[in-house]
Amino acid sequence: MNEVQLPIRQTERRLVVEGLVTDSPFPWVRLTYTGYYNSSNPAPPELVINDALVVIRDDQGRTVRLVPDPFAPAYYGVRDSSFVGQPGRSYTLLITLPDGSRYQSKPERLNPVPVLDPLRANYRRGISELGQPDFYDVLIDTKDPPELGNYYRWSTLVYIWRWVKYDPQHNSDPRCTCSCWVPTVGPPTDVLSDALINGNRISGRVVFSSPIYSVGAQYAQVNQFSLTKAAYQYWQLFEQQRTRTGSLFDPQPASIEGNVRAVDDTTKLALGFFGASAVSQRRLTIPGDTINYDKFLIRSQRRFILPTGSCYTNFPQFLLVEPQGWPPR
Repeated sequence: MNEVQLPIRQTERRLVVEGLVTDSPFPWVRLTYTGYYNSSNPAPPELVINDALVVIRDDQGRTVRLVPDPFAPAYYGVRDSSFVGQPGRSYTLLITLPDGSRYQSKPERLNPVPVLDPLRANYRRGISELGQPDFYDVLIDTKDPPELGNYYRWSTLVYIWRWVKYDPQHNSDPRCTCSCWVPTVGPPTDVLSDALINGNRISGRVVFSSPIYSVGAQYAQVNQFSLTKAAYQYWQLFEQQRTRTGSLFDPQPASIEGNVRAVDDTTKLALGFFGASAVSQRRLTIPGDTINYDKFLIRSQRRFILPTGSCYTNFPQFLLVEPQGWPPR
């Protein structure tokens, strides 16, 4: 499949800000400019901002400076791990770009978040006639507080066992790195307001449907974030844009403006959002040992085994050993 080159509208470039401070160490910020990105060059040097002055300030006047990450272009983090967001405090992002222009976010309050109950996973059959794999639906349970006005976002990471060229029991090339765990993430826009469920349990919410491409364990991690109302509305709009179908009935696409704007010209807004959140995290090991190996190969017709190459050539990120820190099978 060849990459299609489409004409790009020439518009004035804009600052794009992504960032988060949580009640865990190491807040982060990513700074780029709008422009032309493609799959072969996801971070063009001319659009990456590595030499800005980036500061986070709380509502008590405490500040911390974020410094460029030497291994991740456009990312900024802290060297002082003692800086941790506190529930109830509000945080503001201050940016001075290399050309001297200054940007500032609106204050974001760090709201507490309920604790996640242990994760669950349900096996679900895919539609084989459509070429679908089967799935593990990862489900969460939690309890919404009695006060109205709570907003949530979930992010999911799953390490999925993948095969290349051969399945492990029929690998005729011992030199081939043909089996590995590949990290897969869910969309960042899984959000919920408690307007209709205030004070009740959130039970069995599917936060990720993990495809089963092979017989083996999968490792799931779910983060549950608290949101302000402004952050919830931003992610809602982001999801609406992400899931546009391109039909005549879709609204016209537009830039989703976040909560960061220029200090000297408040009509000049950046794209993206700087947020503050508490986090509750859970991990789950899905054993995969209930799937019959031979029946899986027959039913899938080996179509989920990548035909050529190795883990090195097919996946930008992968693990050859099981990820550490997950509960035992």
